Amino acid sequence: MRQAGSWRPDGAQLGWIIENRIDEAYVLSWPGQLETYVPLHDTGGYDRARAPLGSYDFRLDQIKGTASTHQANIVELGFNTPALHPRRHLDFTVVRFDLKIRDLVGPAWLFSSTRLAEVCTQDRSGGRTDRWLFVANPSGLARDRAAKYQVAVRELAAARGWSILPPRKSPLPGVSTNPIETGAFFERDFDAGFLEAASGDEVLMAAAPDNFGRHRVAFSKTTGRWASIAIHGSAVTNATHLIQANIHTATFFPHAGHYILIEHYDRRRAEWHPWSYFIPSTDFARLASGTGAYLLFTTTLNPAHVNRWTPYRIPTSRAAFVFQSALHATASHRAA
Repeated sequence: MRQAGSWRPDGAQLGWIIENRIDEAYVLSWPGQLETYVPLHDTGGYDRARAPLGSYDFRLDQIKGTASTHQANIVELGFNTPALHPRRHLDFTVVRFDLKIRDLVGPAWLFSSTRLAEVCTQDRSGGRTDRWLFVANPSGLARDRAAKYQVAVRELAAARGWSILPPRKSPLPGVSTNPIETGAFFERDFDAGFLEAASGDEVLMAAAPDNFGRHRVAFSKTTGRWASIAIHGSAVTNATHLIQANIHTATFFPHAGHYILIEHYDRRRAEWHPWSYFIPSTDFARLASGTGAYLLFTTTLNPAHVNRWTPYRIPTSRAAFVFQSALHATASHRAA
């Protein structure tokens, strides 16, 4: 039987633990609701994206952690950056994890990707140009090149430069009234389509927890552009052959880079309806009905019927591709 504290996680497990502990630190230290997005595929671009609820003011993280300390309590770790495109609001967070107490040990180091060469030393061994060495003394009296980027773990959120909390329109709902399994069905189908059409430049991230009205956000590593999407679906075919969706007003914040996707799946026939609706959230706010807790989308499944939603109709099979096109066309919406 192993003694308590004797087990050491491998690199992937340690990375997962550290990332989740940092998530906890952000949630507990920010004085409002904080949206957090986790990559659905690890292409080496970003580990997390965060923004205050409804602000679309994204901060991107590459998180580097170690459970080892060297002589004189020096923190040292090496890492590669094969997919790095330095820009503002894309930051590195370096932390230590103490295996004895099973927790992060302060301070952390938070610095912009544009300052990488200032804080770290390039390791050119083996002819590589994308490997870096971080060396720092955690003492508050340290004067090394990383010293000015020290920040208490509990102050990470405050150090990200967010200035405005969006106004609270109404109390946040507790648990969604939509069945979790149905929501996941539509989201996972969208994920599969997005990854199938991806070029390698895009990073698709999922909201965690998924209760802030924006289910996915995608970033371009080369341009810094972003686009977010709320995915809604109907799986019930009623006698009137209508497709309907309800959007919580408490978590609906229109933005030119945010989109609404509404799809229909015929559960009885086990097939997708050939047409879906891809709507800029700014247009949705103008066209949707409802003045209470929900904004309502209602239209017919009959493609021959024309109404105010018709201009937003797209082939269901092209939904992920249309979203990717919106991402690359959204030149004015940059996270960094």
